[in-house]
Amino acid sequence: MLSVENLTVRFAERPVLDGITFRVSEGQRVAVAGRNGQGKSTLFRVLMGEQAPEKGKVELDRGRKAGYLPQDIAPPDTDRTVIEEVLDAVAEVKKLEAEVERLTCALAEDPENEKVLAEYGRAQARFEALGGYEVDARARTILDGLGFSQARMDGPMRQLSGGWLMRVQLARLLLERPDLLILDEPTNHLDIEAREWLLEYLKGFEGAVLLTSHDRYFLDALVDRILELELGRLEVYHGNYTYFEGEKVVRRERLKSSYERQQKELKAHEEFIAKNRANAATARMAQSRVKVVEKMELIELPPEPPANVRLRFPEPGKSGQVVFRLEHVAKRYGDLTVFSDVTLDLQAGTRLAVTGVNGAGKTTLLRLLAGREEPSEGALTLGHGVKLQYFSQYTDDVDPDDGRTLLELVQASAPPQPPVPLRTLLGCFLFSGNDVFKTVRVLSGGERARLKIARMILQPGNVLVMDEPTNHLDIHSQEVLLRALQGFGGTVIFVSHDRQFVRELATAVLHIEAGRVTYYPCDYEQYRWRRAQDTKV
Repeated sequence: MLSVENLTVRFAERPVLDGITFRVSEGQRVAVAGRNGQGKSTLFRVLMGEQAPEKGKVELDRGRKAGYLPQDIAPPDTDRTVIEEVLDAVAEVKKLEAEVERLTCALAEDPENEKVLAEYGRAQARFEALGGYEVDARARTILDGLGFSQARMDGPMRQLSGGWLMRVQLARLLLERPDLLILDEPTNHLDIEAREWLLEYLKGFEGAVLLTSHDRYFLDALVDRILELELGRLEVYHGNYTYFEGEKVVRRERLKSSYERQQKELKAHEEFIAKNRANAATARMAQSRVKVVEKMELIELPPEPPANVRLRFPEPGKSGQVVFRLEHVAKRYGDLTVFSDVTLDLQAGTRLAVTGVNGAGKTTLLRLLAGREEPSEGALTLGHGVKLQYFSQYTDDVDPDDGRTLLELVQASAPPQPPVPLRTLLGCFLFSGNDVFKTVRVLSGGERARLKIARMILQPGNVLVMDEPTNHLDIHSQEVLLRALQGFGGTVIFVSHDRQFVRELATAVLHIEAGRVTYYPCDYEQYRWRRAQDTKV
């Protein structure tokens, strides 16, 4: 379906894509993997014709169509509603609907007009072939699966934030049903429920899928092939993400062995050449060795993978056995009740996942626990000796105008004996090399969020309240944070849309739905089973 041959793209003489070749066939589910900055988004832009390659070609089979979801969606310049915007993706259907209606009226006036009758038959057949009668229902079903309420579907596009705009663009693509879906981080901004809906949709999608994602569970459940980009080159792995991680280690060890053998061979050739070049009797043999060396295809080792660093939080001071006591707590905004009658004693040492669809009130609850808001009703009591840290991607405790470098900022936050070298800590959160000398004022919102997590690891506290800490982290950084939180001796209350992260961290779950808050004293998989049983009743 899609053929890519000898594709080359350079930035400032650095090869981002260095002669890569691959093919995506009908029905395949393929992920592009690689560290940040290895060219994944660049590849997608080239495939869609948004960026010209230096050389090489991209061919989509005749009659096939590709649809593209970029990471960044431009703010809308439209007065349309969400449902109107999504239906615009199948504009031909809406035109045919109007044409069928016009021809129906014409036939009512002149039933014997053969020309109109023929036009009506053609328009009607095409309308039915495109699923015209179900298109509005399909659009609303897709939007519902991606978390839109009926009110939001009929609301204006201009009121949507970036995350919701991305969902609209994704809904347009799914409604359009191209032959090839190219999705750059489609799981960003989706809660767990929406991710699971999208996963099931893509499993049943008739076309091919080419995507990137930092959601390990999503990739494992969907893809059957991994294309890894590293140093501009492409390596193919036939399997899911877990297979790719294991096989990559095996291949790397094999490559290192080949590299070491080649280096020994090169050294032997060089020593022979140096010893015999000046001797007339052996100069011809030395020159022959020079030609051998020149013809050798030198093995290049990729950079060492990120070290298996195990970060640890400073040992937290002791808190009381109950860290939060909620007694008939409610939160309202005007006539809107977010939740009510929440009564709970949260025990120290619990790792509590707060779940629910977007808009259910997860962030509101975490803000109450962190003391950023007050209950509308009831009492919320902080336990004895609680020292709390709060992370939210929506609240910026890093001054955006701070002129210090990242390294200077974490140095100011670090204890006398930090848990790891500070540059290693920053590297775990995707700040490598000269990135540590960036000033805070030039950081993007996502970079500031990663910086806040790094600082949090350096600062002691016994209760961590974390709202979506896994956003903006790649799979390696998520793993580093997960292991640090698993080894943390205090209490963790968190929201994450990454199912693997929640599965491995949570020891209890608090679910918010339709204003009701339910506590499950079990891990995430047991919680899902209990929820499924409740649904059956």
